[in-house]
Amino acid sequence: MSDFLRYKIFDQSRKKIITLDEKDFPQIKRMDYELNKIGVNLNQIAKKINTHDVYQFTTADRDVFNLISQEVKNCFTVLQKYFEMIDHGR
Repeated sequence: MSDFLRYKIFDQSRKKIITLDEKDFPQIKRMDYELNKIGVNLNQIAKKINTHDVYQFTTADRDVFNLISQEVKNCFTVLQKYFEMIDHGR
């Protein structure tokens, strides 16, 4: 996934200028909100781990981690659809 994103972001020969319609903004705003929630959850996990010398993931931690993983996959799927629209000239 990271190689794909790096390629899409940094490949100068394929860069295109894109414009967004008004209908695109709610989806982008939702993704921004979801990514922010993911960041907050990751920070909570990191703080909990770094607070203790020895820490074992609890079931609740695993549940949060699985939720974060699913949200990242969802965001990636949406971003991939946008990339495909850009690649096909929308």
